Amino acid sequence: MEQLLCNRANEASGSLAVVDGEHRFTYRDLLAKADILAADLLEKGLGTEEPVGIVVGPGWQQIIAQVAVLRAGGTSVPIDPSAPDIQLHAMLGNLSTRFVMTTNNLSGRVSQFDVLPIETGLNPEYQTEKYGEINAMSGKSEGHRSHILHTSGSTGKPKAVQISSKAVLHLAASLPVDIGEGDKVGQLNNPGFDLSLFEVWVTLLSGGTVVHIPKSIIKDPVSFAAFLKDAGVTALILPSTLFTAVSTSTPSAFQSVRHVVSAGESPSPQAMQKVLSSDGPPENLWNGYGPTETTCLSTLQRVTLEEAECGPISAGIPVGDTVLHLLDEAQKPIVDDEIPGEICIGGPGLSTGYLNYTESNAEKFIRIEIADSQDPGRVNITRLYRTGDIGMWKGLPKRLQYIGRVDLQVKHQGFRVELEAIEQTIAANHSVRAVACLHQKAGDGPGSDCLIAVVAPANDMPLNPQKIIEWTQNRHPYYMVPNEVRVVSEIPLNSRGKVDRDALYKEIKESRPLKSTQNNAKDESSLEKITKILEGILGLSNLGPDDNIISLGLSSLQVARFLGLIKQKVGKLISIKDLYINPSIRSLVHHLHQADETNYGPSEVLQFEADTHLADDIELIPDWTSEGRVFLTGATGFIGVNLLYRWLSRPSMKEIEIACLARGNENYSPMDRIKNALKKYDLWSEDISQEMKRVIVLNGDMTQERLGLPLSDYQWLINWAPAVFHAAAKVNWCDSYNGHFAQNVQGTKNVLRVAAEGRRKTMHYISSIDVWAVTGLILGTDVVSEDGPLKVHLASLPFDTGYAQSQWVADEMVQRVRDKGLPVTIYRPGFVVGDSKTGAGNPDDFFGRLIAGCIKLGYWPHMPHQNQEYVTVDYVCDSILRIASDNRNIGHAYTLSSPNPGQITNMERLCVLINQAGFSVQEIPYAEWLEKLQAWDGFESSPCLPLMPLLAEPIIRGDTRLQTSKYSPRYDCANTLKAIGACDDIRFVQLTPDLVKKFIDFWARKGFYNF
Repeated sequence: MEQLLCNRANEASGSLAVVDGEHRFTYRDLLAKADILAADLLEKGLGTEEPVGIVVGPGWQQIIAQVAVLRAGGTSVPIDPSAPDIQLHAMLGNLSTRFVMTTNNLSGRVSQFDVLPIETGLNPEYQTEKYGEINAMSGKSEGHRSHILHTSGSTGKPKAVQISSKAVLHLAASLPVDIGEGDKVGQLNNPGFDLSLFEVWVTLLSGGTVVHIPKSIIKDPVSFAAFLKDAGVTALILPSTLFTAVSTSTPSAFQSVRHVVSAGESPSPQAMQKVLSSDGPPENLWNGYGPTETTCLSTLQRVTLEEAECGPISAGIPVGDTVLHLLDEAQKPIVDDEIPGEICIGGPGLSTGYLNYTESNAEKFIRIEIADSQDPGRVNITRLYRTGDIGMWKGLPKRLQYIGRVDLQVKHQGFRVELEAIEQTIAANHSVRAVACLHQKAGDGPGSDCLIAVVAPANDMPLNPQKIIEWTQNRHPYYMVPNEVRVVSEIPLNSRGKVDRDALYKEIKESRPLKSTQNNAKDESSLEKITKILEGILGLSNLGPDDNIISLGLSSLQVARFLGLIKQKVGKLISIKDLYINPSIRSLVHHLHQADETNYGPSEVLQFEADTHLADDIELIPDWTSEGRVFLTGATGFIGVNLLYRWLSRPSMKEIEIACLARGNENYSPMDRIKNALKKYDLWSEDISQEMKRVIVLNGDMTQERLGLPLSDYQWLINWAPAVFHAAAKVNWCDSYNGHFAQNVQGTKNVLRVAAEGRRKTMHYISSIDVWAVTGLILGTDVVSEDGPLKVHLASLPFDTGYAQSQWVADEMVQRVRDKGLPVTIYRPGFVVGDSKTGAGNPDDFFGRLIAGCIKLGYWPHMPHQNQEYVTVDYVCDSILRIASDNRNIGHAYTLSSPNPGQITNMERLCVLINQAGFSVQEIPYAEWLEKLQAWDGFESSPCLPLMPLLAEPIIRGDTRLQTSKYSPRYDCANTLKAIGACDDIRFVQLTPDLVKKFIDFWARKGFYNF
């Protein structure tokens, strides 16, 4: 690092290194002035890597002092003089600092140290010209500790982060922000802030010029813009808060700058959009991410206007040789998109650790085993820094999406909520002295989690909790409003002076009414086992027997895993319905020891039938025309995204505009989710990217009134679209009817209203052959016709899945509205699998999970008389578009399955195909297969685990839900064959060994499964 700086001075001796008002220093001047101070340090006996405090703000004095310390072989400890004296002395004292470099004006603040005035370096008697070649003063390795920077201290007192020369050199050499001779880099950051390493050392090591920007200029956006232009600043790194402030008032302030880097906090997409869409955007706008512990910038993203408009802004890709992993709670790397994990960083920029903080080093700097990317069979020990930040991978190539902090971020009512943001809002109320916000699980029903604000009133004034709730309601969305406000005299603090949240949680828990702790001796063993299973899944401890399982926030995947592990470890089967009826651990254990079998009464049948009347009040509005526009739901799903792809890719459909309903969140915009779905199934290309301009994305939720859209958007939609394609549905083979109700029943009702209101439209509803449930097994039905009534199959419905039950209700509801005059076409595909040409299929559906799980296990369940009616997605989508293109087909239902019974692939045949495709699976009796699966060492990571309620839960005569799918009727598809006609390009494709292999190869190539 020192030698490279010397080389710059020797090669370009006349080039300016620093410009600070009237002070201008060439590279030779800079080293000459610094050497005077370096000589003084050496004369005083400065040791190698000994910390030297530099107490002065940004500017020429800070730079000369840092160069002097480097030349003398010490370690620079820059501290801005704005730090309070107590903190200043504590930081220097903790490092056993002897020497402090500062100005004459500031020397009184550090008089207890050996002070070296920086002005000494301006000795006019020192003539730069008389010195020849400049060389390093002592041999220092790349591992030399060049800097100690202090963290902000947000989680305690500031920690001293050790930065090596190697880390700074990597930063200078690896950044895509190319800095070189002729570049002028603005200097404005606190010198103790890691961004200053970019301003000073990346600039000097690259041959550029550091241009100091005075504080008075920074505070005035107009003056700031003028300064950048007049001084010829070509590169700038600034905190995102300052970037936002400047962009708000003067978005064209950066028009003369080649590189602008926003870093330090999550950027504002709106601010970046303003800058990029202004009359004078910078040539390059970057979003940078990286903690001090990994030397300033670990990732960078060049931000485009399109990304800024969609938001949120990606944190980008790792810089240079930076190593970045997302780790789950078991500290295992996460490789899939959209799965949150803790951001952990390694590589050349990694700090050697905190100085004098052994415990923190052990906690934050970890070593883990990670498979070699070039040789998966080899494991490397990798040293990483745990940032405490949560992120996820996004897109290809994989880019980091920053989500937030681990510490105080919670999931509440489906939203990620920052507790600190709520606290800051409440603290602004004049009647509040102190506040702490907690997220607490309480009550016995689903969704019973709540936000509790614990408030200490100001000056012992009476405080009305309702007023605090109203105060927050006026400033935050509903999911950030406390459900309860508790008034206390004091909020407990821990030894660090921070809010003691553990004490508050304990106090709240103890304030609950006491519940009985008597246990039946018979239940004791099961109680302990189930408690341990649940604690293991959730990563919690000390769960009580009366804790509500549902309100603990289990995901559907965790519920499936929970039920599967109960069967494996307790030897008892329970259903999703049993869990909801017996939501506490104690009541669930009691249920396990009851002999009664699940009894489906007539009340359920009545409820299913009654729910079909939900849409009876919809009145039709006439005046229908067709103008080549469609409204599509489910564009992020498998069928929906394949329909969208066909509209975008086919020359005959180039004029069609598509409005898509998709739900955005804080991590992905609706457009991002649609693009990700296209990429997931290899449907994305440069051509599709260009055609996306025909897509109008509506950020909404079909379960909400007016689809969750603003009234103006809803009114536009119902009068714009002449056709509605409803492809959205929740498909969870293990969830109950109630779990599917909102999306599949209520959602379909709301989409029907869109079709009925405004201009007259056609409604194209994608249903499923599951509407016929298990009618073959229960009722002995041989054939089902496309336009036949569904009610005759109602009695078989309780024995099928919650998904099938919801589809029956929704389909029947759609027919009722059709019978009132709405132009409706219903499509009922069989089990939709991958594309027959590309093999691109859904890895997470039943087909994908069962095949992958059985290949890994080596066994296949024998399921005679069971036809799953597999149908490729290209046949389904091509048929839908063909049928929908002719209005003569309106008013009928169309079964999309095998037109020839001889082409049906039953479960026994599928086992043969898998073996013929080159994957060995042995077919064994179902019960034996289930036993092997649950006893398998890899069970807890098996793709089949989420299917366990479907695979193991007995429904009738000992058959599980999956086994009840036998004796399926023949699905008549006369309407479909007539509507498709003689289209040579639409043909049903039977499963073959080659096609099955194509599906499996696609899953493996995309990294969904490893075989």
